[in-house]
Amino acid sequence: MQPIAWPSTRPLKIYATDPTKGYEEALKITIAVENEELKAGPIGERLEVVDYDGNAKTFYDAVNLDDPAILMQGGLDPSEADPRFHQQMVYAVASRTLSNFDRALGRRIDLARGPRRTRLRLLPHAFRGRNAFYDSKLHAVLFGYFNADADAGTNIPAQKIYTCLSHDIIAHEMTHAIVDRLRRYFLEPTNADVLAFHEGFSDIVALFQHFSFPDLVDREIQRRRGDLQQPTVLIELAQQFGFATGRGRSLRSALGDPSATLAGTTEVHDRGAILVAAVFDGFFQTYRTRIRDLVRIATGGSGELPAGDLQPDLARLVAQEASRTAQRQLDMCIRAFDYLPPVDITFGDYLRALVTADFDLNPDDPWGQRSALIEGFRRRGIYPEGVTSLAEESLRWPTVTNLPPLTDSLQDLLPKLLRVEADRFSQRTRETEVTRPSRPGLSAPEEDAEEAVQPPQGAEISKRLAWALSSYAKANALQLLLNPNLKIAVSGFNAVFRVASSGRLLIELVAQFVQTDRSSEVDALLGIPIEKRGGTTIIVGVDGTVRYAIAKPLPNPELPQPANGAAIARLERQKSFIAQFDAHDPLFPYMSPDELKARMDARMNLRGLHGGY
Repeated sequence: MQPIAWPSTRPLKIYATDPTKGYEEALKITIAVENEELKAGPIGERLEVVDYDGNAKTFYDAVNLDDPAILMQGGLDPSEADPRFHQQMVYAVASRTLSNFDRALGRRIDLARGPRRTRLRLLPHAFRGRNAFYDSKLHAVLFGYFNADADAGTNIPAQKIYTCLSHDIIAHEMTHAIVDRLRRYFLEPTNADVLAFHEGFSDIVALFQHFSFPDLVDREIQRRRGDLQQPTVLIELAQQFGFATGRGRSLRSALGDPSATLAGTTEVHDRGAILVAAVFDGFFQTYRTRIRDLVRIATGGSGELPAGDLQPDLARLVAQEASRTAQRQLDMCIRAFDYLPPVDITFGDYLRALVTADFDLNPDDPWGQRSALIEGFRRRGIYPEGVTSLAEESLRWPTVTNLPPLTDSLQDLLPKLLRVEADRFSQRTRETEVTRPSRPGLSAPEEDAEEAVQPPQGAEISKRLAWALSSYAKANALQLLLNPNLKIAVSGFNAVFRVASSGRLLIELVAQFVQTDRSSEVDALLGIPIEKRGGTTIIVGVDGTVRYAIAKPLPNPELPQPANGAAIARLERQKSFIAQFDAHDPLFPYMSPDELKARMDARMNLRGLHGGY
């Protein structure tokens, strides 16, 4: 008998909109998530739900999504009262978010941390409080719960609000965890854009995922008559949380303040909202272009829709275009990560990465999305450094001309890594044993006493390739705008497999080199050493040719004068920013010498950042 193929996805039910008690019941939908063998929790290959209630000091019974009774109905029905559904909800949305990153980046993201390869943990009822956050040290996403304010909008006063039941909050926090895995120094506040990028990008992912829910898109397109720039749940974030905390509206919106620009905006969430608005300005422009012919045909050439409901077939076609455009925009936003420097990100860097990454895959840009994005960034006052204009060819990162190809051991190891990564990406490995923690609370991954997960396939090849990349960087340090007198750390590397809209396959190696300068320079005011960081991302073709070297160099007189001058100016801006950060920190005057040295690490804290919502 011919074996039955293992399904690539499984259906699970979630809340598509927040479960408020207002005029309208929450929209309940079924989504397709990656199908993997699960233990009760759920516990899978990359995600582990640990339902420990820190306030009640108890474990809730763990849901087994592989139970035949649950499998047959596509998961548990949505319920605010059943902790097992809460576990299903966080797992389903987190898994869906991971899959979006896997597809856009062209590789399977490895979330395991520490020598014991600890999975990313999700705690649906971690604490009582108006917050949810990713904690890098615990390698966990913690969701709080609380009672709504008396003026709770669409909620009942004192209604219990579970952040783990909000798709937007789960997707937002999951994105923080993934970004931290992709670029560990993007939580280090070295300029005003760094933490704002973390917040804004996490909002972008959560908002665009709304458009992958057909029932929700169809409903909102009909209600707004195709105009997505009217207030709609499609472009509003965490509606229940916003009303429950007395804001009288959603927590944030993709529309933002139409008059807001980057200059003069310093608060992290406000600055992140400008990035969101810039990206969505581009999305709205592309969407209007994509539906123009549909509207013209439906209106006999006038382009003016008559009063009343949209004709159902027109509404369905417009909704499909909205979903396709949003998915492609989301893919662009995620794919740009591989074209970012490893440290000190700015919004201008992100625009250049967006344009370059999409050009490499889709040089023709048939939808005009790149030009629409560029215009969206221009409207919000986001201008990259080191470019002569906002023309696309000026914004693209320059291709490398002075670096030799990867040779010798690298040339031999690269095809082996590609084979291993291709196997991981196309044929998911499955674990034979997964366990549940035997004690309450969490520990850091390095200290975890639970059974270790086996190292990933190809670990030996990866170790050899890391050594070979380090040797290559040392031999070509100045061409990579690195300092040959400082240690060069290989911060990460991956083989990627991307498919263009034309069907063309692009295979590359992406690697990051990071340097930390702990030299004798001392802060004149504080009397403590100044730690400086720089680095370079390289993108290598399958033939070993280095195509891009995207650098944030440290000052070094051996570098070309323009690069060294830019490095000096960057660090001066960084010192000025940190001084402003210190001036606004009420605890700064009372810090001990050890606390002063560790203060920037302490500020890499999403719990505190999210405490202000």
